[in-house]
Amino acid sequence: GRLMSGKRKASALDAALAKFQKVQQQSAQIQIDAANTREKSSAGAKAERLKAMAEAEAAERRERERAAQSNAPREPPRNVPNSILMKQKRVLDLLNTTRANFTVAELHNELGFSCSDPELWDMLIHNPKIQQGVHERRTRMEPTISYKPKHVFEGRREMLELVTKMHDGVLMDDVTDAYPGAVDDCEALIAEGLVLMLTNAETRERVLYPVDEQYECEVDDDMATLFHAVPIPEHDNEFDAALRKVGHEPAPRRAARPTGHDSDDEGGGRKRARAKKKRKVNFERMKVTNAHLPELFKGLENITALDQHGASSHKAK
Repeated sequence: GRLMSGKRKASALDAALAKFQKVQQQSAQIQIDAANTREKSSAGAKAERLKAMAEAEAAERRERERAAQSNAPREPPRNVPNSILMKQKRVLDLLNTTRANFTVAELHNELGFSCSDPELWDMLIHNPKIQQGVHERRTRMEPTISYKPKHVFEGRREMLELVTKMHDGVLMDDVTDAYPGAVDDCEALIAEGLVLMLTNAETRERVLYPVDEQYECEVDDDMATLFHAVPIPEHDNEFDAALRKVGHEPAPRRAARPTGHDSDDEGGGRKRARAKKKRKVNFERMKVTNAHLPELFKGLENITALDQHGASSHKAK
């Protein structure tokens, strides 16, 4: 009997201990959940505070920008061209200056007129100095246009490489059109003797040629003296005659525009004085109010002019 009562007491004790442990676990889980809840609420509150601060800063920034725009001097109205050719030139000048890609909306903002007109847009995309591209937006692709140089390169080194490949020469205007500042790089290469620049006698276009080392040779002083001792005719016609005499046809020259000045041989560059031909007064075409007094018009055959006061000037006999 005592053994059975001892077993019942041990079983009751184990049950009480198990119940206590379960209650402890539940209490610990409640505390953990409460801590997680507090942490989440704290993080949420912090995020809300940060969002409110960002919105306040954005509102303040917009207000400052609005105030600055209202206080800024108004831009003068843009001179919008009416001709479609002038609009194309404005677009081409903008693309050449900026060397950037522009959408239709961006062109409108920069130039003050819309380029969405089908005729104008067709002219732009078929212009040999304009190239097309695509700008990727969030939900769509927008067409863009940009400046298109004939030769694509960047920097003085690549410019020298291009000219070196062109054994027959390349137009200087095409080379300097590659990028902003190409003119300075090209002039520097010419000054350093790395490329040659010659002017076409007919078109007056400047052409760049590479320097070929196989044509470079040393000349002694005697040969140089003989070369400089050859007389060169001073005037163009005499020079052309000397070339034909040795069997060479001179290159054609472009006619010089008349400057209205004498040559140095004929007048030291003085301006020609044109003799102004005096014209007699035609009294037949004048409205005469006192024609009933013919004696007043006697001796007027030698009058050459009348001034604004009616005074006459006579021709000397």
